[in-house]
Formats: sequence, structure tokens, C-alpha cells
Amino acid sequence: MHCFDCAEHNVERPVVGTCMDCGAGVCAEHARPERRPVTCRVVGLTVVNQPARVAARILRCASCTQVRTTVAACEKQGGRNC
Repeated sequence: MHCFDCAEHNVERPVVGTCMDCGAGVCAEHARPERRPVTCRVVGLTVVNQPARVAARILRCASCTQVRTTVAACEKQGGRNC
């Protein structure tokens, strides 16, 4: 599989992963790795909300990273002027 962003520029680069939001394949250049804390554990049949000791690693493409950054900035402003 080749990187979706590279393919738009007629370049073939192998993917290193897929964006967790849109599912596009991304190469090492276009992948945006992030850490997401795990905040929930199941103990028996009861869900216990507590921070985990380690964070999960996730990948996003540049497009989805930009959208999430824009949405976060908008939410900080209370949803005004977005």
C-alpha cells in the first residue's frame, strides 16, 4: 500500500500505518504520531475510570491533525468565530 498524501503528488511511498480518524495510509513523512492517555479499565464487569500508567500511541494523517487542531482551538473559544 502507498501513502495517500504522496499519491496525490504522483509519488509512491510505502505506508507505515493508517490514520485512526480517516483510515488513509500514511508514510513516515506524513504520519503524525501522538500519545493518547488510556483513561478506562475494566475490573470484572465494572468499568473503573482512572488514568493508566502509559499512553497509547496513535497515528493521524496531516489533514486530520489539522482538523483536530482547528476544532480544539474553536472549542477553547467556546465555539465562537469558527
